[in-house]
Amino acid sequence: MEKIVHIVPLGYEIDRAAKPFLHEDGFRPNRVYLLTCLEPNGTPPKILKKHRKYHVKVRDILESSNIEVISIHTVLIDLFDIIMKVSRIIVTEKNQGNMVYINMSAAGRLTSVGATLAGMVHDVKVYYVESEGYSDTPEKWALHGQSIVDIPRINFLEHFRVQIPDENKRNVLVEIYNRKQMKTSEIIDVLVTMNVYGFDKKFINLDRSQRAAAIMKISRRVLSDLDHSGYIRKIKNGRDNIYEITQSGKYIAGISGLLS
Repeated sequence: MEKIVHIVPLGYEIDRAAKPFLHEDGFRPNRVYLLTCLEPNGTPPKILKKHRKYHVKVRDILESSNIEVISIHTVLIDLFDIIMKVSRIIVTEKNQGNMVYINMSAAGRLTSVGATLAGMVHDVKVYYVESEGYSDTPEKWALHGQSIVDIPRINFLEHFRVQIPDENKRNVLVEIYNRKQMKTSEIIDVLVTMNVYGFDKKFINLDRSQRAAAIMKISRRVLSDLDHSGYIRKIKNGRDNIYEITQSGKYIAGISGLLS
C-alpha cells in the first residue's frame, strides 16, 4: 500500500515544519524525515544546541499525532550533504512505491536550494509553507520557531525538469567518486559487473583487439559524454587514461541517490 512520506530539512522552525500535517487531512504523512544538525562535526556548540532544541520540539509534535519520525543528521551549510541525503531518501522511498513530498521552507536558503534541486531531479512534489509573521520575542520563538503560521497556506513549486546522465553514466560517476580515480579498464569492469549490454567480459580476459573495441565502446557510450559535460577529467598516465570526478560531477553523483 502506498505511503505518504515527507522530507523536512529543519532549521529554526516549528510551525512551518509541523502545522501543515496537523491542519491538512489529505496532507497527513505516514512518515516524516527530519534532516537537521544533530552531531558536532565542527558545529559550534551553541548552534548545535539550538538545532537539537527545534528538532525535539517538531519531533514530539509529530509523534504525538502518531506520525513516524526518522531523524537524520545533516550538515545544513553543506549543499552536497543536503543533496546527497535528500536524494537517497527519495530514491529509497520511491523504490518502495511511496509518494514523496519535500518541504523546502523549514530551513535556511542554502538548504532550500539543495532540497528543491533534489526534488525536481527526482520528480517529487516540492512545497513552500507561507508565514504570517516572524517571531520577535523569546516566547514566540519557543512556541512557533522563526516563522509564525496559524492556518498553513501551502504553495507547490512549479516543476522544472532537470536532466541528468542516464543510469549507466550515473553509476560510473558514483564509482569514480567512491574510488577517487579509475582507469578505463576498471570502468569497463564496473559495467561488466552491472551486466550492461555489450560488456560481458572483464578487461583482463579480453585479447588485444577486444580491449581496443571495449575502450572505444565505453568512450563512445559513457566517458566522452561525461567529459564533455564537465563531470569527469582525464589524466594521461603513460599508456593509461585515468579519470577523476570534477566538482560538478560530485554533485551529480550526490543527486543520483546512490551515495550514503
